[in-house]
Amino acid sequence: MDTLRSSVIIITGIIFALHYVNGVASFVLRDTAPRRVFHTRESTSSVEQSQVNVTVCKNDDVNDFETRTTFDDIHISDCMTIKYSCNELRVIPRKDIEKKTKKIKATVLIQPIGVGIGRWYYDDLLKELSKYNFSGTIFDEYVFLAPDLLGCGTAANARGKDGTILKRLPMFTVDDWSYQIINLMQSFEKQCPIISGCIDWSIVSNGGCVPIALEVAKQYIQNKDETTMFHGRLKNLVLSATPRADSLIRPEEQKKVVKAYKRLCGFVGNIFWWYALRRNGAFIEKFSEKNLLASKPSQEWTAQCVKTAKSLDGKSRYSTFAFLAGSLNGASKVRLEVLKNRKDISVDVITGTDKRKNPANSWFWGKRQKAEQEEKAAPEQTSMVEMLKENGNTAREILVNGRRCPAYEDPQGFAHALVELIDL
Repeated sequence: MDTLRSSVIIITGIIFALHYVNGVASFVLRDTAPRRVFHTRESTSSVEQSQVNVTVCKNDDVNDFETRTTFDDIHISDCMTIKYSCNELRVIPRKDIEKKTKKIKATVLIQPIGVGIGRWYYDDLLKELSKYNFSGTIFDEYVFLAPDLLGCGTAANARGKDGTILKRLPMFTVDDWSYQIINLMQSFEKQCPIISGCIDWSIVSNGGCVPIALEVAKQYIQNKDETTMFHGRLKNLVLSATPRADSLIRPEEQKKVVKAYKRLCGFVGNIFWWYALRRNGAFIEKFSEKNLLASKPSQEWTAQCVKTAKSLDGKSRYSTFAFLAGSLNGASKVRLEVLKNRKDISVDVITGTDKRKNPANSWFWGKRQKAEQEEKAAPEQTSMVEMLKENGNTAREILVNGRRCPAYEDPQGFAHALVELIDL
């Protein structure tokens, strides 16, 4: 019993150290005028046409904007197909002169991975961006895409080659998630092929998902002339709530990661998932307040976490287990080397003003006190901003309110910081 309890304790601590706990949310905007449209998304190997709900909203003083939830199919290694949802916001700043050729600024928002996290994480940010005053901008349209990452939210609904629903998902890696993002960017460009060369791309990551953004940039630099790459220009990487720099550059330990994932997919992981969601997420709420957020989490935060984590028979657990196993850790040294001294791609950081470390003062952390004391005595770790500066990147840092989830905690401040970094 002690062994089981210890295993659950360790996993519980690690899972929430990944920074987040959340769920699914509805996207509600004022002065709405709903209508029905057909929206087409293409993947590299298939075309999927889906009927979706679209809400068109207007603010006569600032922008026209449109929000929609689209659906995309992605094929993984010819053995799996996943249909996932993506929230899309289009903002058209009011201008006096109509242009025949549009210059578009498109941004992909990469959600963090954790218990119940999904594309809903950026809903409040999208609302703030829809109200943002883009006057004086050089761009004719802004597009923000917030997809469910593979294994998260709607993207946990995988089908095999024969069309049957998979009960268990494989261990997704940085390569899989970066492929999904590139595929989504290509899909967007196919909607407007005439002007795809006039699209400037930005990628925003949160927390431990920094390697996904870095991998997309590496693939773009190395393969931008290939047909498998998007054709717009990648101009910005915005890394928010960044992890410790050493966790990114240490060597990848694939065998250990695979072994840990298999173990998590068994009895230990099931016990953890049950414990995290029991009593309507009481543990999630308590842990979030102590370790993740600058203030007490709202009821919506916990409820959304539980709701999403329970959806699709709880299969989003497998993306969380992949994260816990270390699927995103290490191997980014090469990615940073590819970005070294690049002047055409800005790499910047948004940080929460609350920089407290996760205290983890719960009863089950008693055995870690000695390790924590040793950690306090260790030399200060190199920050992400310092590492980026040493790498020859722009490394601008903007502080906003919040702790480990700034886009969720301070959507207004994050919106202003994001536009300042990408609107060049």
